Amino acid sequence: MFHSDTPSPQLLKEVRSVLIKNGTSLNALCIREGLYRQAVGAALSGKRKGPKSRELAARFLKLVREIEGRD
Repeated sequence: MFHSDTPSPQLLKEVRSVLIKNGTSLNALCIREGLYRQAVGAALSGKRKGPKSRELAARFLKLVREIEGRD
């Protein structure tokens, strides 16, 4: 799981790690969900901090947790 849900470069690295361990990638999940990889990366890393970015980060973390729970 993640050390913190607060957007940061570390959170982005942890998300990428979980996705790779589960046989997918940030890019592949973004394509599957119809999301822009750059927007998701900026939201997870904390580069964008507005309400839409926070919502996007939370939505993406929920997807990642669902994938992680399939093990």
